[in-house]
Amino acid sequence: MNEKEAREICEKAIAFSEAEHVQVNLTGVREACTRYANNEITQNVAKAQTTLRVLCAFGNRVGRCITNRLDTEAIRDAVKRAEEMARVAQPDTEFLPPPEPTTYRPISAYAEPTAHATPDDRARVVRAVIEEANARGLKTAGSFATSAAVTAVANNRGLFGYHTATRASLVCTMMAEDGSGWAEQTHEDIGCISPEAVARRAADKAEAARHPQEVSPGDYTVVLEPAALAELLAYMAWSMDAKAADEGRSAFAGKEGTAIGNEKATLQSLPAHPECPAEPFFEDGMPKPDVTWIEQGILKTLAYSRYWAQKQGKTFTGSPSNLILQGGSHSLQDLIAQVEDGLLITRFWYIRFVDPMQLLLTGMTRDGVYRIQGGRVTHAVKNLRFNESPLVVLQNVRLLGIPQRVEGNMLVPPAVVDGFTFTSTTTF
Repeated sequence: MNEKEAREICEKAIAFSEAEHVQVNLTGVREACTRYANNEITQNVAKAQTTLRVLCAFGNRVGRCITNRLDTEAIRDAVKRAEEMARVAQPDTEFLPPPEPTTYRPISAYAEPTAHATPDDRARVVRAVIEEANARGLKTAGSFATSAAVTAVANNRGLFGYHTATRASLVCTMMAEDGSGWAEQTHEDIGCISPEAVARRAADKAEAARHPQEVSPGDYTVVLEPAALAELLAYMAWSMDAKAADEGRSAFAGKEGTAIGNEKATLQSLPAHPECPAEPFFEDGMPKPDVTWIEQGILKTLAYSRYWAQKQGKTFTGSPSNLILQGGSHSLQDLIAQVEDGLLITRFWYIRFVDPMQLLLTGMTRDGVYRIQGGRVTHAVKNLRFNESPLVVLQNVRLLGIPQRVEGNMLVPPAVVDGFTFTSTTTF
């Protein structure tokens, strides 16, 4: 769907409405995924769907309707249903009229080769992974997914925005007889995915994970690889709502403007960052701004919706569009060399909240935990369960490495963190 076609659909929906406020969101997505296990392709799936969402409001009485049919009568019917619901809805005291027209900055996030990737294209990538596994006597499983998306937003004040994006994501697990390794790579351009490098990294980790030894739970200096650190930061980002903090319902209550990490921690959202681009606008059409959430350990701002920013006299930020943790120039090996006694963590999984008011999380390590002694990796370690807060992690960061792209629209470095708490061993 090109921009002209998207605009015509949005304008048609708006023209059908008699509501005071009208907003429409048009999304078209084509997704395909090739899955593999036991060193062979097991499934190839694909889907395509276009969705039109209509919001109609009379004052602050709001109705919404969603349809995946885009013929004229279906669009007319969706608008009328949204209006009918708006007329009987209870007032939404936080509803604001749609924003005025604006200009969006161009964000490059689309690659033709990804948008037109075929099952054969994905199979060639997976074949390279399987060949590495076979050559090293390992079992492999994972997926290679490609997608192309079109998003458009419009309202009856004349606002219109249009954006296209693609994504290719390779996930690889390698399994030895008593250990596993994992690696992934994400990029907008399928041509930038290196299946050989991803497979080698996962295979190296699986071989190094053989014959893991048990260690006692406790506080350890850890080297968190980017995926592990990103998983913790994601939970923190989800919890940064300013309204919840101002009402005393989050771990960030009373912390805005104070130090929540040490001077090495600077966290931003930069939607136009070339290494992890985001959409240029939010669902309501507000442009996504550059935001510095944490600067040298100081919490500069929380996530302010339009409503709460207006109520509190603050600058609108919206929710984080992407997450970029500033790093340094150290390689992963440089970081390991700085640790006398500790653990190297590949990634976490099954993370859950223990205490949201402290942002305390629990979860388990997975696919590669290794003992560091005297600045080098000496042997594999059995998996552990952790109880830790991202806020404590940011306070205890000692060193940061070179940032890397992580699935989930994040650019995160590996990090040396002191005093990371593991509460128990696990049985897998």
